[in-house]
Amino acid sequence: MGVREHHKHPYDRYGRWFLTAAIMGGAVAGQAIHLDKAALSTVWAFLAGSIILNILKRELPDENKSCFWSFIGGSTLYAGLLLWK
Repeated sequence: MGVREHHKHPYDRYGRWFLTAAIMGGAVAGQAIHLDKAALSTVWAFLAGSIILNILKRELPDENKSCFWSFIGGSTLYAGLLLWK
């Protein structure tokens, strides 16, 4: 379930604008701030962990509706993309 499904009124009023501003702010910060390799690796690890936790939350709990092989395929593809240079 998304944020809008849980908090419809606050999301419609403030949440979507906050998320839009966060994307724009992140884009500006990404161009203005240069991180060293360790900090950049930490940011990527946090992002990858967040994606994996969201996938686990969405796909695995409901046995009847989940597709384990799609999860494994997506995880493998994502890991390959991260390791490919």
